[in-house]
Amino acid sequence: MTKIRLQNLRKTFGDVVATDEVNMTLQEGELSTLLGPSGCGKTTLLRLIAGFYAPDHGKIFFDDRDVTCVPPHKRNTGMCFQNYALWPHMSVYDNVAYGLKLKRIKGMKFTKSAIDKRVMNVLSLVRMEGLEQRHIHQLSGGQQQRVALARALVIEPDVLLLDEPLSNLDAKLRLEMREEIIRIHRELSITTVYVTHDQHEALSISDRVAVMDHGYVQQFAPPKEIYSNPQTVFVADFIGRCTFVDGTVESMNGYIRARIPSNQIISGKETIEGYPFEVGETVKCAMRPESLHLMRTDPQDNEITGKVTRTIFVGDALEVYFSVGDISAQARLDPDSTVTTGDTIHLYAPRGDVMILPVGGVEALKKVPGHPLFAESGPASAACAA
Repeated sequence: MTKIRLQNLRKTFGDVVATDEVNMTLQEGELSTLLGPSGCGKTTLLRLIAGFYAPDHGKIFFDDRDVTCVPPHKRNTGMCFQNYALWPHMSVYDNVAYGLKLKRIKGMKFTKSAIDKRVMNVLSLVRMEGLEQRHIHQLSGGQQQRVALARALVIEPDVLLLDEPLSNLDAKLRLEMREEIIRIHRELSITTVYVTHDQHEALSISDRVAVMDHGYVQQFAPPKEIYSNPQTVFVADFIGRCTFVDGTVESMNGYIRARIPSNQIISGKETIEGYPFEVGETVKCAMRPESLHLMRTDPQDNEITGKVTRTIFVGDALEVYFSVGDISAQARLDPDSTVTTGDTIHLYAPRGDVMILPVGGVEALKKVPGHPLFAESGPASAACAA
């Protein structure tokens, strides 16, 4: 198993900054996901790890080995592309065996029997046994994805790289293949880097998630931590649903108290340890819909008053949309709740479920000592010579 360490990586294409100031360690044997909207830099970062791109500066380490300038075929990574990139004129067997036929270990080629044994083992692993003589056009999308995964695994890579592998599949197949990837990862424990723009996919399969925007990794943490303690407004908004209310910091004593436009006071927790909040600072008070309740659970709960604009029954819950001043908010209540459009509603949110976030995004993170983006780094080292 291999640990991947990324040190102050930056990659530009002309005037476009694709990734910048990327500092994180992907632990051995874990499945780490690069998550973000289109154009955020996640595929660029994956290709930097693979060696298809050379960084402008920064370093990439596999364990203690500096692979920044090592070509892709010498990194022992297996890559699964978004469009599968299978040879249409070859059989399933030949597609999977292709990498083994090219691979050399100390100058020695694999024998035919060794190739046959590895190919059949990996086809069994991805549940494609019995289909080895079929051609690619005879396979479904899900089967083609399994072949692409088998081809990446058959060379026994130290690192498995998956670039939006499920994006071309329909909803049912996506769920099926998601479970297969989880199963295979658990069986093999290969250090895996997975790219997706699907939040549910990322949360369901990952040991850790890196949420990216405009080339920056805004947060890298386990899924539960990402959801419960987002460090920026972008992360809170991108992962799940959130209501944001503008506020101004009134005091800081355990919990942060902020005054919102309706002149109500909201108390909540900080999600970035060490961020230097100041009295009078403009912040965002963020609440998940499931954190709002019709009854108090504690005398210290926040009370939020608004006017109901719409209700939607969704089976297991009643989604309530309401306004707090000019702010649109949302709550997810018990399906039997008797709330109707036009009602004045009083909702309660525990202080520990309200998140007080700075408004500066990446610039705010750069103020936090010890954070990977903390603005204290010296001049960047050059990467590979041209």
